[in-house]
Amino acid sequence: MLCRDITGIAKTDRDILPKNRFIIMKGITILIVKNNSGFIRSILAFSQAVIDTAIYWFSFSIIMTFWLSGREPREFSFETRAFFTGTMLAVFYFNSLYDFRNWILWDELKAILKSAALILLVIVLYLYSQKFNMSRFIIASGILIFVPLCLTARYAFRRIFFALGILSTNIIILGAGRTGEIFAEKIIEHPFTACKVVGFLDDDESKQEKLIAGFPVLGRLDEFERIYSEHRIDEAAVAISTASRNLLTHILDMVEFHVRQVHYIPDMYMLTTFSASIRDVDGMPVISASQGLLNPLNRFIKGIMDYTGALVALIIFSPVMLWAAWRIKREDGGPALFIQERVGWKVKKFKVYKFRTMYTDADKRTEELFKDPKILADYQKGIKLKHDPRLTKIGALLRRTSIDELPQIFNVLRGEMSLVGPRPLMQKDVDFAYGDYIARKIYTVKPGMTGFWQVSGRSDIDTEIRREMNLYYIRNWSLWLDIVILMKTVHAVISKKGAY
Repeated sequence: MLCRDITGIAKTDRDILPKNRFIIMKGITILIVKNNSGFIRSILAFSQAVIDTAIYWFSFSIIMTFWLSGREPREFSFETRAFFTGTMLAVFYFNSLYDFRNWILWDELKAILKSAALILLVIVLYLYSQKFNMSRFIIASGILIFVPLCLTARYAFRRIFFALGILSTNIIILGAGRTGEIFAEKIIEHPFTACKVVGFLDDDESKQEKLIAGFPVLGRLDEFERIYSEHRIDEAAVAISTASRNLLTHILDMVEFHVRQVHYIPDMYMLTTFSASIRDVDGMPVISASQGLLNPLNRFIKGIMDYTGALVALIIFSPVMLWAAWRIKREDGGPALFIQERVGWKVKKFKVYKFRTMYTDADKRTEELFKDPKILADYQKGIKLKHDPRLTKIGALLRRTSIDELPQIFNVLRGEMSLVGPRPLMQKDVDFAYGDYIARKIYTVKPGMTGFWQVSGRSDIDTEIRREMNLYYIRNWSLWLDIVILMKTVHAVISKKGAY
């Protein structure tokens, strides 16, 4: 696997290191790449290419079965098939889809989508140049079917071989601080990485033999060679944000001839963004970060996606919304909708729509509940109660399934909210969770029906982490990030984790 973010190393540093090294350092990642193109990985790459080809033609077969009753276009000669197949394999190869380098499933999807768009363009130009009358609909539809099938197969392929121990990568983390802990948690959250954390090394005596993120601290940094001999270590990650240049050089000297890659994770979690770019200014690496939503064009694109998505969602979920309104009215005869003033874009108040999930006298019950200091503390931790006695029977179901949020589609259509963004809160909750200064930062964007922290644990995420995640989303915004959050929202709703 290869890390994507790499920069150069200063010439003076190269001079003091052995000449037979190939070291590239680039701002946020140190990468040592050794010749590790083993026979097994070559076989796996070949197998993946065969599977991709089979799925590719299966996708076209589905379209031809339903569109042409199973008849193939006469232009589908051997030469045309060979060109189609060669185009797909070549584009996938040059987009590194046979290197198993993507750690995150969403990165794999992004690479496949980019490749699919290029494949479609090349094939259409080929058909035009050959003056073939083959339906472009067949080609485009085949590609659309191919993308999800290919991603699913690749996920299964990697998981199967990871379970067999063939594609697995044993990684040791140098540094058992918060940065190292976050990195380990990310690996756990994303099994597509095919990584296994062996443990940590850290010079802090108080951390020895303790568990960090469920993994043991195996010893001190200088014990690397012993740990390496006891465990099959493939890669190492340096997660020591305060490491000096001398310490980093020492670590590289110690690990470079043992592992195939070394990754450096700096304490730049909030700075490292989707919109960050690394450039070379006459030999000096420069990291530039920009907030995408300050660009009027990006805001316009996000707005178009909001309106289009809201209209589609309204059509799809109208039956569910009608059912929910009927069930609420049937249970206690009260109003189906709950309208509440909340803080939104530019810290301005607006009325947010939700299906009512509490009893009609919820305000009175709230006063009684919050007389209990423990209940008040639980509420302030996540601005929600895990076992809320104010919920009606149908209200609890609507909360667990997030159906109660569906009326906010109308807030999106009115331009008051976005599909993705920080959640709108009541003023008292904004004062408690954010304060005026942070609130003005967070609400520089429209509040959303879903957001970054909602797909990362929902109500199980405490207030402080929500604040950081909201800021991270704003600094990191990209259209692709919004798409990923929307897709992950579906999984979060189905899993019901943190829903109450």
